[in-house]
Amino acid sequence: MAERPLVQRIELPAENPAAPQVTVVIPHYRLTPQEREIIATCLILEAASQGDFGMRGVMSVIRNRARSLPELYAPTVLRPKQFSALNRVTVGRTRLSELVERARRDRMWPVALQIVDDACRDSWHDATHGATHYTRASENIYWTRGLARTVIIGAHAFYR
Repeated sequence: MAERPLVQRIELPAENPAAPQVTVVIPHYRLTPQEREIIATCLILEAASQGDFGMRGVMSVIRNRARSLPELYAPTVLRPKQFSALNRVTVGRTRLSELVERARRDRMWPVALQIVDDACRDSWHDATHGATHYTRASENIYWTRGLARTVIIGAHAFYR
């Protein structure tokens, strides 16, 4: 997999041939260690039992909601009532650090961290076909009625 360059260099052509060429450098966002752990915690708590592929499905939902912008992954995960495993955190009943510690003890922790790293690359494969929501496949929830089911991965049904 190709690593995303730290900066992107764009050469802008000069409209006047005598004018100097302009180079713009746009830095690519790198997740902080804390952001990386928050996102991995969400993957663990939402889908560790579904294995690598199931956690990749959840990561795809995070990525799709964040418009593929890594700087929006953690804020997307921490938005109130978006991911049920974090609901007690987002309403202030549980400390995030407690959930991160719990997730770190899970045997899938290294896999979750790798998935977060993979999601920051341009080569990410979205097996959910653009899903922005998911629920247990066995559930029939009212808010899924207006959405199209894209795929079932493990015990989760994905929608957009």
